[in-house]
Amino acid sequence: MEAQDKKLLTTTLVATGVGLILLYFVRRVMTPFFIAFALAYLLDPLVDRLEKWKLSRTMGVILLLILFFLITLAGTAILVPLFRVQAEHLAHNLPHYLTTLQDWARPLLQNIEWLEPGKIQEAMNEVMKKLGQLPVQLLGNLTEFLWSSLSSLFNAVLVAVNLFIIPVAMFYLLRDFDHINQKIANLVPPRLRESFVDMFREIDRVLSKFVRGQLMVATLMAALYSIGLFLCGTPMSLLLGVLAGYANLVPYLGLVFGFIPAALLTFLHFQEFGPILGVVAVFGVVQMLEGMVITPRVVGDQVGLHPVAIMLAVLIGAELFGLMGVFLAVPVAAVINVLMRRGVGWYKKSPAYT
Repeated sequence: MEAQDKKLLTTTLVATGVGLILLYFVRRVMTPFFIAFALAYLLDPLVDRLEKWKLSRTMGVILLLILFFLITLAGTAILVPLFRVQAEHLAHNLPHYLTTLQDWARPLLQNIEWLEPGKIQEAMNEVMKKLGQLPVQLLGNLTEFLWSSLSSLFNAVLVAVNLFIIPVAMFYLLRDFDHINQKIANLVPPRLRESFVDMFREIDRVLSKFVRGQLMVATLMAALYSIGLFLCGTPMSLLLGVLAGYANLVPYLGLVFGFIPAALLTFLHFQEFGPILGVVAVFGVVQMLEGMVITPRVVGDQVGLHPVAIMLAVLIGAELFGLMGVFLAVPVAAVINVLMRRGVGWYKKSPAYT
C-alpha cells in the first residue's frame, strides 16, 4: 500500500470513529432521520421504477409517499382495533385461564416430594394474585407512561416535530438519492473510485437482499402465522402471529415470542393438549415454507451473516442505542460483514500476507 493510500485510510478510519462517537451522543436527535433514511432506502427502487415509466423523480416521490402513508394509515386503522378487541378478550378471560393453570399445575407440583403441600398452595396463591394484578399494573404503567410523556408541552412538541421531520426528510432523501450517491463517490480519489463504487454496490446488494428481502419474508410469515393461529382458535392470534413473524428476523426469537405463548394460550383456552398439535403444525408448516419456498425466492442466496452474528449484533445494538439499535443492528452487521470480507481480500493480496 502506497504512503498516500495509508494516509487516506488512516484519515478515513479516524473520521469514521469520530463520526460514530458523535452519532452516539446525538442518537436521540438523529432517530427521526434514521427512520427517514431507512424508509427512503426501502422505497428508492420503486422511485427508480417510476422514473423508467417516464415520470419525473419529484412527482414519483410525491405519489409514492402519498401511497405509502395512505397504506400506513389504513393498516393502522384496521389492525389497531383488531389488536384492541383481542386484548380485551384476553383480559376478560384471564381469570379463567389463571384458574385453569392453577388446577393443572397443582397436581404436578404435589408429586415433587421435597415440596410441602402448604407451601405449594401458598406460593401458587401468591403467583396467581400477582398474575391477576398484571393487566391492571400494565394498564397503570402504560397510563403513567403516556401521561408523563405527553404531560410536558416540550415532549408533545418534540413528537410533533419528529412526525413532521420524517416525511420531509424522506421526500428530500428519495428525490436526491442518486445525486447524494454521486457526491459521495466524487469525494473519493479517482484512482480508488472504481473500487469504492464496486464495494458500495456490493453493500447495496447485500442490504437489498437481506433487509428488503427479510422484511418481506417476515411480513409473509406474520400473515401466515396469524391466519394459522386464528384457524386454531388461539387467543391473541393476530398479535402473536405478527410478533412471531417479525421476531423471526432474529434467529430463534420467533419461537420465544410466537410458539411458546401461542401453545400456552391455546392450552388454557381449550383445556386440552389436542389443539396444541394444531399450533405445532402451523409453526412447522410456516417454517418449512419459509426455508424451502419463501426465503429462496424472495431473498435468494445467503448473504454471509451467521445466526450467532445476528444475535450478537442485536444485543450490542440494543445496549448502545436501545430500540433503534435493535432495528439498525442487522443492516449495520451486514455492512460490516462486507467491509470485513473486502479487508481480508485486500490483506491477502498485500505483501504482509505473502
